[in-house]
Amino acid sequence: MNSPAHRLSDASLPASPSGLVLRFDPKHSPEGRPRLACSIASAINPNLERADAHVMRWVVELGLVRVQATEKYARFVAARFPWLAARAYPEVDAEQLELITDWITFVFFFDDMCDTQASIDPDYMVKLVAREDRLIALARGDVLREGDTPLDHALVDILARVGRWASDAWRQRLAGHITEYLEGCRWERLIRMQGRVPRLATYSKLRLLVSAVFPCFDLAGIGIDGRRLDFVRNVYVEQLEVMANNHICWVNDIYGLDKEISEQTTSNLVVVLADQYGLTWDQALDRAIEMCNSELEAFTELAAQLEQLDDTDSRAYVRALQAWMRGNLDWYADTRRYAIEDDQAMAACWTTWTRWELGKD
Repeated sequence: MNSPAHRLSDASLPASPSGLVLRFDPKHSPEGRPRLACSIASAINPNLERADAHVMRWVVELGLVRVQATEKYARFVAARFPWLAARAYPEVDAEQLELITDWITFVFFFDDMCDTQASIDPDYMVKLVAREDRLIALARGDVLREGDTPLDHALVDILARVGRWASDAWRQRLAGHITEYLEGCRWERLIRMQGRVPRLATYSKLRLLVSAVFPCFDLAGIGIDGRRLDFVRNVYVEQLEVMANNHICWVNDIYGLDKEISEQTTSNLVVVLADQYGLTWDQALDRAIEMCNSELEAFTELAAQLEQLDDTDSRAYVRALQAWMRGNLDWYADTRRYAIEDDQAMAACWTTWTRWELGKD
């Protein structure tokens, strides 16, 4: 039977004697412990350099980062979001890679605004909810107006460019997934406000939303054929999407564990396992790694069955899901985003609501 959600103050989360839980690269775990395994071949888009140069201009022009010469800009560069895009989308063309890089950057900017204890401060939360409402309206087709923030302008810019390749049906699907992501962030914030560790059953539903991975998959599908949706609308592909999203989320939870502990974020697989099953940090980490490997094995088995279907686009989409899983896994060797010694600095990297909404720095 699942245990009830616990308040952080009451939860029996184990302490880490060294201060860090993740003390090794989980792809190369110490002897006797499981390691993250992945037989999918690594790849990287040859247009990475162009996408990197583009997004560095884009964030400054839109006001997401203020001045290129600042230390904050240097930390943004160190996060290396274009490397995630290039690894996860190795086959898209240069213009599509620029678009995808901008979307991934948008998500991480918004994610950092939510992943802070300030997000449960009543004044901050009111403003954050208002901005979420605005982003949802813009995702659904509303137009920009005076007073909209740089992040609002960024989303509208991204969606306008998506329209070059995507049919109305694809744009509606993408808007729906963006809405689910934003509403998922609210759900996660409610759990944070209560100071609770969610049940595993709750976490497994929530995490699929707040990952923002489903919109990323939409961009992959649009890149394959933005005129038709039938190749993603079958039960095999839908389950593969869930499995791929799980794997991406759980790998992120493993690599981001110490960062999220420092932020008091409880919607993390390792935290949930440690709390619900009374595990040590090492035991919970090992179980999370085993879950990742099992999910990838299940994905591989189902993908092999899908190969029997005579649908070239469906098979291309499955390869795109595989590229995302492998690219996500490889990206943690590129980025400094999850380096715990940089945690406070990275959290302050972006222009936040403090400047946009409260009128102070």
